[in-house]
Amino acid sequence: MPVLMILGILVIRREIHAEALLRAQSIKLKTSKNQRQHWRKTALSQDMIDLLDDVDTLLNKTAADQLTARQQHREAVRLSWASRHIPLRTLLLGGVALAGVLSTILMVVAEGPSNPIP
Repeated sequence: MPVLMILGILVIRREIHAEALLRAQSIKLKTSKNQRQHWRKTALSQDMIDLLDDVDTLLNKTAADQLTARQQHREAVRLSWASRHIPLRTLLLGGVALAGVLSTILMVVAEGPSNPIP
């Protein structure tokens, strides 16, 4: 049981660490979308418009990547849990088989040798 508790704690810590990394990767800008749109309307140069377009494109790609990464992470966690899941019937059948083998071994050891050497 202590091994399972340790494994559980490690899995929880790994999940917390992954969530913290995901939060650290999120982007917070000093300007809002409305400000950038206002600058685009009032921009005098084509370079400024191109730069604003580049910023918006990068933001859209980053946000899409974060959403995809979260969905992939959830799916990976679900599949990981499913791969470690052992059906209850299998556990019961294995336990009964192990108990039978141990019982047989202990019975043979308890009987001792059947043909002692004279």
